[in-house]
Amino acid sequence: MAQLPGGDWLIQQHDGVVRLFHRHTEELIVEFEAGYDDAVAKAQATIHASDRLTEEQKCFAHFWSGYFYAHASHQ
Repeated sequence: MAQLPGGDWLIQQHDGVVRLFHRHTEELIVEFEAGYDDAVAKAQATIHASDRLTEEQKCFAHFWSGYFYAHASHQ
């Protein structure tokens, strides 16, 4: 699990599924299966289009999405 800058958004992988959500309300921005490149690409597009995240938070969300993908797809 990683906290995005600002502290209100978390990105977490559990049982192969990554979720980007609001820490206090559990509002979900996106969820995807970590090991599938197409799912990650669609999630990246959703993150990019989100109006709930700042540019800095989007950058970190993209980074962590890639991290979880790399870890899941190379096991």
